[in-house]
Amino acid sequence: MDQQGEFAAVHPSGGTRLRTAPPGVLPYYLAVEAAAVVLPFLVPSTAPTSREWLFFAILLGSALAQAELSAQAERMQRFLARNPHVSLSSVWIFAAALVMPPGLAAVLTVLIYGHAWVRTADVPGVRPYRVTCSVATCVVTAFAAWAVAGLFGTGPGAPGVAATFAAGLTFFVVNTLLVMIGFKLHEPARPWLSLAGSVPENVLDAATLCFGAVAAVLLTARPWLVPLLVLPLVLLRRGELGRQLALRTRDHTTGLLTIAEWRARAEAELERARRTGGACGILMIDLDHFKRVNDTHGHLAGDDVLRAVARAVRGEVRIYDAVGRFGGEEFVVLLPGIGQAHSAAVAERIRDAVASLVVETADGRRIDGVSVSIGVAVHPAAGNVVDQVLGAADKAVYEAKNTGRNRVCVRR
Repeated sequence: MDQQGEFAAVHPSGGTRLRTAPPGVLPYYLAVEAAAVVLPFLVPSTAPTSREWLFFAILLGSALAQAELSAQAERMQRFLARNPHVSLSSVWIFAAALVMPPGLAAVLTVLIYGHAWVRTADVPGVRPYRVTCSVATCVVTAFAAWAVAGLFGTGPGAPGVAATFAAGLTFFVVNTLLVMIGFKLHEPARPWLSLAGSVPENVLDAATLCFGAVAAVLLTARPWLVPLLVLPLVLLRRGELGRQLALRTRDHTTGLLTIAEWRARAEAELERARRTGGACGILMIDLDHFKRVNDTHGHLAGDDVLRAVARAVRGEVRIYDAVGRFGGEEFVVLLPGIGQAHSAAVAERIRDAVASLVVETADGRRIDGVSVSIGVAVHPAAGNVVDQVLGAADKAVYEAKNTGRNRVCVRR
């Protein structure tokens, strides 16, 4: 994954200070920063022409405009990030590496990240030393991409297809490795693969490099069209933020709502029901003998069972009913506008669907005989607030378990 040098990404705990960082972090950061400082002096480069200064001005102006229009989304992105996140500044940096001297591309990188630091400095956990190493990482990456593009003998125009592809691949690989090493030093226990990013993140990385290649072509042919890329990039950033926010509302194992998100929706629905005088059903679902599944088949197989049960539950409710994972082997279902009889009927359908499951595990085993005990409670009969109705449904679950399991009990 092309992490775009985002060492400034923070953890939920607020980020790591340099003085408490694990051994190896400081030497590594200093080595990357030293490379970024030395490279402009070691790599032979001609003085920028007036045309290249024009490219510089257009790229810088476009980068700052995109950053300003995306400032709120960028602040939220940095606050939410656990892994280093994709930075759209690579669009402009990659374009600069393709069409201007690397020293000028390095100056552009410093200015872009300096502006980003000013705009996000008050985000909790964003450390100056990480921003500094982010800049250094991008400078080293830009030099690597420029060097590879130069191997193809680029002239005064934009690099050809082969040169652009090779430079983009170099940008991706070099930046990914530099950032992954840095984060691995911060968190030695984390697997390398967890730092490589998800498929959507890697697709976004590829998109930023494609935008950068388009910007390079436009600079050499129609430079004043480059700012037209700003708005699509702003929308791309907001779409990525929306995707990340959506993921934070979902349970990682089952894909159902987290209990916090489910509760928020339940509170809103019960408030609506109080205003309109309507009903709202809540189901509490408990997987029977789940410990036996884990003990017999292992926890990975247990996760397969949880996912299968979650799919079965979702298949028996309406698209706008809220299904969440309450914790462990328990699930909750919110049924807006449904009274006691209808809620009990939905619960019976869920019980039947789960009882008919034959779960195929990742290692090829088949698990059957799965069952659930379900408690049903309905607003307003069971209470006026979420905790009251949920508590009533929980008591009904205990009644179902105490009277034989694999059954539905209604709290009256």
